[in-house]
Amino acid sequence: MRYNWCMSKMVTVALDLASEQGGMLTTQQALRRGVSRLTLSRLAGQGVIERLAHGVYATAEGAFGKNSALKAAWLSLDPHRFAFERMEDDPAGFTVTHRPAAELWGIGQLIPDKLEFVSTSRKRTRREDVRLRRRAITSDDITIVEGLPCTTIERTIADLIDSHEDLSLVADAFGDTTFGKVDFDRLRALLDPLAHRNGYENGSDFVRFLMSDSIEFERSVVASMLSGPLKPLMDSFRPQLPHLVLNPPSSPAFKKAMADIAKQASLEEFRPLAQAPLDNPKGAQRGDR
Repeated sequence: MRYNWCMSKMVTVALDLASEQGGMLTTQQALRRGVSRLTLSRLAGQGVIERLAHGVYATAEGAFGKNSALKAAWLSLDPHRFAFERMEDDPAGFTVTHRPAAELWGIGQLIPDKLEFVSTSRKRTRREDVRLRRRAITSDDITIVEGLPCTTIERTIADLIDSHEDLSLVADAFGDTTFGKVDFDRLRALLDPLAHRNGYENGSDFVRFLMSDSIEFERSVVASMLSGPLKPLMDSFRPQLPHLVLNPPSSPAFKKAMADIAKQASLEEFRPLAQAPLDNPKGAQRGDR
């Protein structure tokens, strides 16, 4: 009877711990909560939890959840500390980077061949499916995506280029981002040292390439502008849109509509729009996902 009560209590403790971390826990974390290795083994044998990797267990939610392999690998890199402790004490420790970061953001078609993490400290792993990179990285280049520390969109794009990924594929990844979620000042700064070797004058020139090679991003820019600072101008053009859509460019109706638009755009009430700053807050993507 007492055994059943103790076992029930350990199940509750283990499941509570897992629920705090997306359905996963490590052996070392469980020991800190008073759950023994033997108990974890028994829980796994009973199907309460499942062993995902060495020293990492998961509930059904965690085992079949999104990015489960990436989350399990991240936990295994520092198995003693709880996830919240790592987030608070060491945000630059083992951050998802490169292709896995792009996949986490949901941009591009760069399929990860390994689970990649970057850290300021040196660490080795025996896992063949994990690649660890050591590099200086600041909290400005890290954000939380799907519950994991991940390089920002700007840092991810720069890292892919720095790793000699196909630029057309990187441009596709950039095209999947949303205007207003990219810090262009930071992106230009990160691309400056990479520009010359890729045939561009500077970071700004490199960004122009990424934008011009991405139809989807251009569409998001236009949509954002027309619903933001250019909305008054768009509203004034709206009556002319049927003429532009339904008539060929050579027709008098089309030409008259264009002339009316050009005349309307030159009015004094719209001139301040030419001096209006672009609404692009820095760091807008932090915590978006």
